Amino acid sequence: MIKDPEIYRNKNVVIAGGGDSALDWSIYLTDVAKSVTLIHRRNEFRGALDSVEKVQELKNLGKISLITPAEVIALVGETKLTGIIVEKKEESPKLLDTDHFIPLFGLAPKLGPIANWGLEIEKNAIKVNNALDYQTNIPGVYAIGDVNTYPGKLKLILCGFHEATLMCQSAYQKIYPNKKYVMKYTTVGGVEGFDGSKKEAPKPVVKAIE
Repeated sequence: MIKDPEIYRNKNVVIAGGGDSALDWSIYLTDVAKSVTLIHRRNEFRGALDSVEKVQELKNLGKISLITPAEVIALVGETKLTGIIVEKKEESPKLLDTDHFIPLFGLAPKLGPIANWGLEIEKNAIKVNNALDYQTNIPGVYAIGDVNTYPGKLKLILCGFHEATLMCQSAYQKIYPNKKYVMKYTTVGGVEGFDGSKKEAPKPVVKAIE
C-alpha cells in the first residue's frame, strides 16, 4: 500500500494491478512521479468506470504508459530496485527502468492461524450465529464481514456494517455486564473524535407558538 506519495516524487514508478487501487494511484501519481507505468494481465480493468476513462485519457496525453495484457516476471537490482522485466503476450520480455514497483493485486481470502483456533469453519469461512450477535461457537469470539458465513450471507459492505453494530452491542454487554447501555442516534448524542473532541450536529431552534 502507499502511505506517503512523496516517496515517489520525480521517480520512475511501475504499478501492477487491475482494480480501483491500481487505477486510482496511477492517476494520482501522474502529478508526483517522473513516469508512471500501469501493467495489467488483461485489457479489461475491474474498477470504477470514471477511473478507467481517466487512465485512458492520461494514456492518450502521454502521462501514463499502459502495458496490457502483460505481467511482471522479474525484479532487477542488487542493493535496490533498478528495473522490472515485463512480459507482454506474444512479445519478448522487456526491461523497464524502475525506481519503485507497486503491486496492487488485492487480498487473498485465507484465514491463516485463525483456522487453528477451534472455530467452526465452513468453506473457508467462520460460521456465526446471525440470529443474535454474530458470535462464533467460542463464546466471546465474533466474526463479521467477509470472513463469516451463515444462511443467506451477502458479502456487501452494507451487511458488514449491520453485523458490526449488533456485534458491538453484544461485546459491550460482555465487557461491562453491570453497565446498562442506552443506544442513541449520533445526530442526538454526537460522536467522540479521535482527538477527544465531541462532534455534534447543530440543534434546530425551537420557537413556541403563543
